Amino acid sequence: MKKDYDKMEISELILITGSDGGIGCNLADYLLSNGVRNLACHYHSSSDNIRAVLEKHKLDEQKHLFQAELTDEEDVKKLRLSIEAKLGDVWGLINMAGGSMNGMSWKISKADFQKIIDQNLMTTFLCSREFIPGMRKMISGRIINISSVVAYTGVVGAAHYCAAKAAIGGWTKALALELAPKNITANTLALGYFEYGLINHLSSEQQDGIKARIPYQRFGSANEIGGYIKFLLSGDGLYTTGQIVHVNGGLY
Repeated sequence: MKKDYDKMEISELILITGSDGGIGCNLADYLLSNGVRNLACHYHSSSDNIRAVLEKHKLDEQKHLFQAELTDEEDVKKLRLSIEAKLGDVWGLINMAGGSMNGMSWKISKADFQKIIDQNLMTTFLCSREFIPGMRKMISGRIINISSVVAYTGVVGAAHYCAAKAAIGGWTKALALELAPKNITANTLALGYFEYGLINHLSSEQQDGIKARIPYQRFGSANEIGGYIKFLLSGDGLYTTGQIVHVNGGLY
């Protein structure tokens, strides 16, 4: 019998890092609207957008909203302790936090290269390392890492970002092998272009140029990410691990 995923409830604690970003904020809204009942939302600096989402779903921001600098291992540890004190052990980790900047490969400074590696790969590493022991104790868990289509296609002016996002795929595959004996899955979603966040900083002409390269001729929406994530969080998602799922409208 086919399951009705629209009616599923996921009661285990899920943490979204970078929930203050355009995609993260809309993903949180989607999950809260579609069966996730226990959500911890991390933000780095501004929390206005994610705070509005929590208010919409009548969740107390003092209980569900957490600030941390995810490139700092001590701050990540404090994040875990704060979440555990208020909500309990994290069962599902969605590593959404990241960052980008433009720069041609021969002009990128070492500091800027390291900054992008830290914002994307280091945050994924530190958060995974911090929350895996709790999942191992539960003998169950889910890790979902967020990468990008450009990790597999490349893009002019962001070689450091492409490198960082590509590395997340290797990290995921190793985690899947290490954690399978404890019923913990690890998967990566390699996202294309979505209708939130940085894409809206581009001119309409630039946006039209990107859409012209996408077979579906449009940007993606939150439900088209959230649907995958909800499946991976479900009981039926247990046999899916070590995968890189390309959610990009056919853009390669």
